[in-house]
Amino acid sequence: MSDFTFLGQSIPRLTLLVGGALVVEGLGFYVGTGMTSWTSLIPGIFGIPLIAMSIMATRQPERAHFWMHIAVVFGLLTFLGGLMGVKGLVSNDLSASTVAQLLMIVIGGVYTFACIRSFTHARKAREAAAAES
Repeated sequence: MSDFTFLGQSIPRLTLLVGGALVVEGLGFYVGTGMTSWTSLIPGIFGIPLIAMSIMATRQPERAHFWMHIAVVFGLLTFLGGLMGVKGLVSNDLSASTVAQLLMIVIGGVYTFACIRSFTHARKAREAAAAES
């Protein structure tokens, strides 16, 4: 079986891109919208560990599965952290914080989906390799 990719990216590379996007989102909302509360930096707080896990998976390919399992936890937390945005959406509050939270849902949800697909692919590859031997 071939290596798994999602949107043309390996999962460690996707993790780096997602982490970077979250950091940019947090800084962008903090600086660009006048949201001066530290809570506007929360997406970046989730992004930094994702960047670190990506770097570790790249530097230690033999332990990449370990680092990616940690990364998917941060992806899931990103998704769950953004769920507060649904409340704002339902109450017709389209403030910058609601938009930031909704972005977290989308980014975290797509990333978590990609990780689950990657883990499924890896399991099937192991089973196929075991069946061949």
